[in-house]
Amino acid sequence: MKPSRSLTLVVPPPRRRPQAVEEKKEETPAPPPVFGFGASGGFGGAAATFDPSVFASAPKAAAADEGDDAADAAAAEAECKAEFTPLVKLEKVEVASGEENEDVLFEAKSKSYRFVEGEWKERGLGPIKLLKHKTSGKIRLLMRREKTLKVCANFHVKPGTKIEEHAGSEKARVMVVVDCSDGDVRPTMVNMCCKFGSAEKAELFQSEFEKAMEHMKQFEGEESEEKKEGDAAADALADDLAAKADTKEAPKETEA
Repeated sequence: MKPSRSLTLVVPPPRRRPQAVEEKKEETPAPPPVFGFGASGGFGGAAATFDPSVFASAPKAAAADEGDDAADAAAAEAECKAEFTPLVKLEKVEVASGEENEDVLFEAKSKSYRFVEGEWKERGLGPIKLLKHKTSGKIRLLMRREKTLKVCANFHVKPGTKIEEHAGSEKARVMVVVDCSDGDVRPTMVNMCCKFGSAEKAELFQSEFEKAMEHMKQFEGEESEEKKEGDAAADALADDLAAKADTKEAPKETEA
């Protein structure tokens, strides 16, 4: 028989782990207690100190700045007492409007139009007036533009003028007048439309205009007399010039 072999188990020694090196942390000192709690415990210990600066308020710089700003604003708003002498002295000039000797019979804000080239064109926006002359008693219609005061309608009220409501608006009135508001332009017969802010204003204007036409009937004869006097004066002047021309000596003919 063969001899039996014995097995021997060899166990390696255990490995030693390296010891962990603990890092030393830096200890931060604790802040001093406010109310005196120290190491000795209780109030007023040896380690307890009261610092009043902890409760001190911040300096009031903002309030001081606000005070300065208010003072600067008050100084800026103070009344300036300096006197300045103008280089050019302008004198007040009174300008006559031509309405000083007239009484206002009617006045209202209106917008006027003229029928030109097949359409209504605006003439201006402003007050329209019926004015009666204090001396002669004649009545005219006057309208000025609101801002520039330029005349956009000016004519005497003529008896028999047809005034009626506009077909498209009850606030407007249409009439045919001989207007002379264009300055040097010869007065011409135009279709005029006046539009008011309400139908009541338009009715009142028509009523006052019709009353003015009745009043102006008394001057129809005087106007014809004035025309006759003007024609007679023109004829007399023409005859005088013709007589002077006839009395002039004719130039003598020189002998050949």
